[in-house]
Amino acid sequence: MADHLTTLTFAELEFVLRSTDRAAEAAEAAELEAVRRRLHFQPGVSTDIVAAAGAASLLARGLCRLDGRRVVPGELVAGAATALAAGDRGTEAAGWIGDRPVVVHLFTGDGARLAVYPGSYGLFGVELIDPAEPLWVPVLRFLELCTGGTVLIRAAGRGIAVARGEDGVWFVSDAEDHLDRPEAAGRVSRETLVARIVELLAQPVGV
Repeated sequence: MADHLTTLTFAELEFVLRSTDRAAEAAEAAELEAVRRRLHFQPGVSTDIVAAAGAASLLARGLCRLDGRRVVPGELVAGAATALAAGDRGTEAAGWIGDRPVVVHLFTGDGARLAVYPGSYGLFGVELIDPAEPLWVPVLRFLELCTGGTVLIRAAGRGIAVARGEDGVWFVSDAEDHLDRPEAAGRVSRETLVARIVELLAQPVGV
């Protein structure tokens, strides 16, 4: 995880979701509901009162500003809203950093990409990352941050499981096979690992 993550509360993230250009349209609102489920929003959280509290918090933190009575998103909020407008067509990875499980969700919209790290107590680490770089680059960065166990990478309903041995050797398998023991599928070079990730992410995921 990057050192320059910004932490958003679930209320702030609810306001960001409602700030997307697509939120007012029924079909696209359903896509945003899929994002809420994916980020494990609690049932009943997504209310007008919660969104208003999120807007007030973002204003107080300087992440949004007022123009008359209108809340104008700052750079982070605007970029996050653009990325989240892609709905549920994203990529996710889960692994371990030390003894702490970590999950990252990557959303790519029209010229914006957002990494979302769900945390405890309704907090989310968020980071705007360069949408011009290939999607496999931030996925590989996350993978190399993980210090042990199996890392699961999913995109477009497909997945692979990756592990790294103590000697630095990589193991990879389809998520359906040897999920808990990707090393059973045999070792691969770093170049082969990257090729497998690129192949996985080449599936349509809204990018």
